Amino acid sequence: MSSALRRGLSVGIVGLGCIWLVSMISGTGDWSGDSWPAVNALAHGQLSEYLSAKAMMGPFATLIEAPFVAFSGGTASDAYQWAVVPCLLAAGLLGVYLAGVARRRGATAPAQFLVGALCLANPLTLEALRGGHPEEILTAALAVAAVASASEGYELRAAVMLGLAVASKQWAVIAVLPVLMALPGRRVRAGLTAAVVTIALTLPGLLAAPASFSEVNHNAATTGRIVTPWSVWYPVARVKTEVHQIDATRLVAHIHEAPPLVGSLSHPLIVLLTLVLPLGLAARRGRFGVSGPDAMALLALLALLRCSLDPVDNLYYHEPLLLALIGWDALACRGLPVRALGGMALALLIREWSYHLGDLAAFNHAYVAVVLVGGLAISLALLRPAWWTRVLATFAESRIASFDFRIRGSDLRHEG
Repeated sequence: MSSALRRGLSVGIVGLGCIWLVSMISGTGDWSGDSWPAVNALAHGQLSEYLSAKAMMGPFATLIEAPFVAFSGGTASDAYQWAVVPCLLAAGLLGVYLAGVARRRGATAPAQFLVGALCLANPLTLEALRGGHPEEILTAALAVAAVASASEGYELRAAVMLGLAVASKQWAVIAVLPVLMALPGRRVRAGLTAAVVTIALTLPGLLAAPASFSEVNHNAATTGRIVTPWSVWYPVARVKTEVHQIDATRLVAHIHEAPPLVGSLSHPLIVLLTLVLPLGLAARRGRFGVSGPDAMALLALLALLRCSLDPVDNLYYHEPLLLALIGWDALACRGLPVRALGGMALALLIREWSYHLGDLAAFNHAYVAVVLVGGLAISLALLRPAWWTRVLATFAESRIASFDFRIRGSDLRHEG
């Protein structure tokens, strides 16, 4: 099959996948209250209303959704089905790109297909759509594509995608150092290019409506004291009971609140780790640059910490983690993408459990255990201590010996 035909077929499959996912949307989630005013205003050319709107997502996500919303019927529900299209296309095209990376590195056809398909068709993408946060899909795809592009030496492409990711959602700063570390050179220029892209997109909102801009970014940088069962802070939270009277109905809510320091320091802690862990890895190795697979593993680790250390964690927050695992497999493995498949299985399991929550403490304990095991596994892959290297070498030797034994046995049977 020619490369042009392969690309055309891949894009066609991505389009069909996007149509299928859009058909599964049954509501707008947070989008109608959070993003719809800004996107709708921009779609109809109302620049002053757009600039003063207080959408939590960044300006690039708004800019890319607005042209699609302009084709909608005018209601928030109709507009949402159009708004998610560019975000899904970003994830689908990331899959096409990563499948190509896997092919160039010698991956089998089934591995290439799984790498491409899982970027778009996974439970976390569905959760982001259900929750009304398609910009999470867009940002995750841009961040992972930036690291993959940097690992292949595409400086300008990586820098632009990194800048667009940060301009789509603030958490994308976790990808800055992985991208720069993956580049073989000219890192300062790439960092400046990414900064220029981000500033060019965010500066108009700051200049036109500084109060709204400041409020939105303050809300994004801080968090309240409410804690969800997805967070590592859940065990230290205390239960607060609130009673609400709505007409003749009396509602009792049990809210978990973390200590005051958790609410004020959790996000700064995430930002601090985003700086300390990559620089610590560089100090340990004695050089700033890392391989593409290691850069993607570092992004996965930072994405995992970003999720688990946030008091108000949600399942769709883990979308960048899953896409980073897929990218890691595309850059490192020739066989089946076991990290991606493992992440997919855990996401399905946890999602189904979250739909039928009974014992919140048990759910939290299971989630924290998965975070600890996953974080340890990624850390070992990055640090590669001597004892771990010996374990992997012994395992590889046993696999080779077992394979050789099976081949010899097959030859003996054939001769007999």
